[in-house]
Amino acid sequence: MKIIIGRQHWAFEETHRRRFSRCFGISRGRALSTAAILIAFTVAGSGSSAAKEIGSAKRQKTEIPFDLYNRNLVIVKATVGSVKNVNFILDTGTNPTAINQVVADSLNLRGKAALLQTLNGTIQVQSVTLPRIEIGPLHVDSITGVVEDLSFLERKLGIHLGGIAGLDILRSSSFAIDYRRKKIIFGPIAASKKAVHFETQIPYLSVKAKIAGQEVRLIVDSGTGGLLVYRNRLRTAPEELHVDPNGSIYTPASGGTHVRWLSSEVSLESGGLGIRNVAIADVDSDPQDDFDGLFGLVTMGFRRVSFDFENGLFAWE
Repeated sequence: MKIIIGRQHWAFEETHRRRFSRCFGISRGRALSTAAILIAFTVAGSGSSAAKEIGSAKRQKTEIPFDLYNRNLVIVKATVGSVKNVNFILDTGTNPTAINQVVADSLNLRGKAALLQTLNGTIQVQSVTLPRIEIGPLHVDSITGVVEDLSFLERKLGIHLGGIAGLDILRSSSFAIDYRRKKIIFGPIAASKKAVHFETQIPYLSVKAKIAGQEVRLIVDSGTGGLLVYRNRLRTAPEELHVDPNGSIYTPASGGTHVRWLSSEVSLESGGLGIRNVAIADVDSDPQDDFDGLFGLVTMGFRRVSFDFENGLFAWE
């Protein structure tokens, strides 16, 4: 998803778009800075598409390096058609995959109109059939993605971005993110005591958690730095929340607003994660949504996380 959460000593950018006949998520280029913007994404005339070719990553382990930007965004090198060695954000909270306009023009891609609806209005993008995409051992041909304006992220990060690799590509193989070594490891995942089953794997990854003793379903989002819950999905008393004057939620269209935070015990099915700061989005989620917020990774103190699609498990160290 794409949210930009700003805090003096803790910040994260996330990237999120979801698509499932009706998609809800957080928008990238129109992201919030600490809260999630709920978006509906409807592609005119787009049908479901599956990867026509998957690399051998499922059968053997392969490592690739990554750079960590903004303390939480995993950036890898990718090839899109004939465009080589471009920066891609690896984001489990995004679906479908996006490329920027420069890459689309280089590949002479023309697609159908698509509407990205945010809290601030409707934005038009293009739905296109993406050519072969390679990220390390992952090779995926002819999937439906979108052309999206990523200039907001590029300005924030100070680098050029070719696109954002979403779950439609990433679920082709199990993989782990090793934050200490800055490596992505594709291939089979070893058993771990600290693991929970995914509640859903399509169109997004979600797990059950408890915050302040209340059960919530959170999207597992590698593009988010911490925990975020929609205000209508968690019962809290006003005195439990505090406003951080150095924290804010930003969108290019509407500027920023202050962030509300809840310090609370957080746990997953296999154990407690301690007292954590939870960002409370100052927006309500759609009643039809079957998730309550986002489960970011970096500020949880995880040294390594893994996504085991063969066994339907999320694990951490």
